[in-house]
Amino acid sequence: MLPIGIAGMDRVAQFNVIATSGRAVEACGDISTLILDKTGTITLGNRLAEEFLPVNGHSLEEIAQAALNASVFDETPEGRSIVLLAEKLGAVVGFDRATATGIEFSARTRMSGTDLPDGTEARKGAVDAVKGFARSRNGLVPSELDAQYESVSRLGGTPLAVCQNNEIYGIIYLKDIIKPGIKERFDQLRRMGIRTVMLTGDNRITASVIAKEAGVDDFVAEVTPEDKIEVIRAEQAKGKLVAMTGDGTNDAPALAQANVGVAMNSGTQAAKEAANMVDLDSDPTKLIDIVTIGKQLLITRGALTTFSIANDIAKYFAIIPAIFAEAGIGKLNAMGLASTQSAVLSALIYNALIIPALIPLALKGVKFRPLTADQLLARNVLVYGLGGVVAPFIAIKLIDVTIAAVGLA
Repeated sequence: MLPIGIAGMDRVAQFNVIATSGRAVEACGDISTLILDKTGTITLGNRLAEEFLPVNGHSLEEIAQAALNASVFDETPEGRSIVLLAEKLGAVVGFDRATATGIEFSARTRMSGTDLPDGTEARKGAVDAVKGFARSRNGLVPSELDAQYESVSRLGGTPLAVCQNNEIYGIIYLKDIIKPGIKERFDQLRRMGIRTVMLTGDNRITASVIAKEAGVDDFVAEVTPEDKIEVIRAEQAKGKLVAMTGDGTNDAPALAQANVGVAMNSGTQAAKEAANMVDLDSDPTKLIDIVTIGKQLLITRGALTTFSIANDIAKYFAIIPAIFAEAGIGKLNAMGLASTQSAVLSALIYNALIIPALIPLALKGVKFRPLTADQLLARNVLVYGLGGVVAPFIAIKLIDVTIAAVGLA
């Protein structure tokens, strides 16, 4: 069955994915749990600022100015969209950037921002992180903040709080878009018996809305890179085979832990070395296509195995009565094979023809259909099992007639 593995590597290569071996591709067909990051896989990944929601008596212009101050050094698509929306509302940079300090986002603080020249600390980030920041400066958390936070979350958006020093100005509504057709693809995976789990750093309300809209089976919210490996281990402890994608050094342990790991070409060397495959286009959605290819390889292997077993059994039932005609079972020679010699020669010729004939099927693969294991077994038995039984009787008889006609036996 070597051609099947070679064909699998070729098929993933057509998707611009490098696999370590054919077995790595085929392992995808055994996957029972698919773990996916939300951003860039389930959603388009370019969350953009949709609206500012002021609290604590602040005006729209005031929160726009605070958001601009906190985002001046943020070069991410999210940060640039916040600056653009703030400028549309009249906010301007009123300080010398050269004398200000940008604060980068980190998984530990879950905030980013700017230390202005006059000593003002402008921050934006996860709502609970900004709450903690304001309280650490002896500030108060406005009562309406949680209501705004929940309203954005229930829309499937990501809420970011904005503060300056100890005063919270409001919420930035970041809007994310579900990838078109992703729900149908998850439905297809579900019909194959694969459970999908979405990982996201978003809060639980936002995660639940996105998960429902995307159609995933489960989700884990507010995860850190370190949490991913624990999620994989928990699935494997249930006897599941797990596939996941990743691109960072922090993802390397999780990629190594997963049964199938796909690293992004744009990621770190550690991630690439830990994974079974590398996606040259850095498109995490391809994991779904790779699983489909793996399933097709297993279907093809099962179909060929079913055909071969049925074929071997039927072949011997076809020629044995003719071979042992002198032992008194010649009456069972229902096919009417000419002689013992022609029966044996017909079987040898049939073998020489049928094996090369199966190679194109092994390379092309059986047409993929999203079916359960029971449905696949029933289909293999019906189509390839029955085919394996019928083919030898027809082919051997035709060869026998030809051999007898030309006088070879």
